Amino acid sequence: MAINRILFWLGRTLLLCTVLFGITAVAALFCREFDSAISFSAFGVSVGVFGILLILLSQGFDDRESKAEALLFLILFWLIVPAVLCFPFRFLGPSPTFLTAYFESVSAFTTTGASQLNPDELSDSLRFWRSLVQWIGGVSVATFAVVILAAVNQTGTGVHKSMLYTLQRGKLFGRLSGIGGLVAGVYLFLAAVGFILMALGGAPVFDALCLSLSGVSTGGLTPRAGPLQLYIPPFAAIVLAILCVLGAMNVAVIWDFFRLRKLGHLSRIFRNVEHRAIFAILLILVLIGVVFSGLGSVGDLMLDSAFFVSSAGFQYQVISLDLIPPVILITFALTGGAALSTAGGVKLIRLLLLFRHLGTELSRLSHPSRVIPVTFRTQIIPDSAFLSIWMYFFAYTLAFGIGIVAFGVVGLPLDDAISSAAASLSNVGPLLGLTMPESGLTYAQFTGGQLSVAICLMLLGRIEVLAALALVLPKFWER
Repeated sequence: MAINRILFWLGRTLLLCTVLFGITAVAALFCREFDSAISFSAFGVSVGVFGILLILLSQGFDDRESKAEALLFLILFWLIVPAVLCFPFRFLGPSPTFLTAYFESVSAFTTTGASQLNPDELSDSLRFWRSLVQWIGGVSVATFAVVILAAVNQTGTGVHKSMLYTLQRGKLFGRLSGIGGLVAGVYLFLAAVGFILMALGGAPVFDALCLSLSGVSTGGLTPRAGPLQLYIPPFAAIVLAILCVLGAMNVAVIWDFFRLRKLGHLSRIFRNVEHRAIFAILLILVLIGVVFSGLGSVGDLMLDSAFFVSSAGFQYQVISLDLIPPVILITFALTGGAALSTAGGVKLIRLLLLFRHLGTELSRLSHPSRVIPVTFRTQIIPDSAFLSIWMYFFAYTLAFGIGIVAFGVVGLPLDDAISSAAASLSNVGPLLGLTMPESGLTYAQFTGGQLSVAICLMLLGRIEVLAALALVLPKFWER
């Protein structure tokens, strides 16, 4: 294994963190928070120097990396970057310890949206920092899904062919910058459009900026405390809901639409099987909400359902999805969004393929000697592909169960442990508040042990369960 190659890319990662610190330093100047601007600049210079040193010291490797190296870098990336990005939370915010600051950073970077902080007590620069960390976290999620996880067959069988993930064998690291730039361009464009529309629609400019960055990354952290209804008008909320749903869609499909620049190809976005599943779940959730809360709140239900289905979890109205039984919300949260998106959860494409496989197996029971291939959108899916998907589903379920037990060990009762594990693993932090545990548990009440469990589950939800398990298998490290 070429450790130099991994150190080289970690050095480049630190330079990316330097850019983020620099952007926030400029934002702090606009906010007239000069002390914060100096602090962010100091963070950026320190991290940048260390990144340059790593790059200079890690030379002399070829460009043919192995799967093990790619997955090791993936895991180190998700562990180290939040540790670097937590400095502002620790030294400029109210986080009293490194653990609480790391929790805030992991939550933002994994786009989970869980927080112990009251945004009304934060400075403008720190609120912007949280939104920017969410945005770059969403870009990282989609980029790694395309470049590494899809390339090493960790995300299951895809159904949309795109030039975006046409990779050359053994050159995964070399594609990180190129694919990352394209994904960042897509999400930056969507965020810019959302910001302009929300600002024109009456939302405060700063709130529109933060929400646009958080929305397209399906992050869930807001610039103010309380429901969105208190500080943005309905039109801005509709724009934000659309932005969140776009963030939960397959980025390759959206990028192909931008690349072809033909209005006729817009229908492909709606014809995509994962996107149709998102709209179906959205409709089902609205109908369930109407059953429990009545027709009078259908407008609020549509907005909150769009936020929830996208895994962002924003709340427009105080009482809306809260009336739906927790087991239904937990099920939909664990379902997730499109495979190549910023959403969390198991991912829709896996579930759709598993249901198709289940239907084929039931047909085989009535005709044991008949050869019935599993087809999905005119493609014949080999049984070997379903083995990895079933393994992932089993591993995800196992991780969920272990998470519940772990939360129980550190002091949470069963109901709270289930909600906390589901919210953390699915990267839908607001789920904890929506399920309304009888104890009234909030993230601000988490102990150090409970924060540690939540951090592990949030990271596991982004790293992908099988990718993490693969590294502990000796055979996987054999070249």
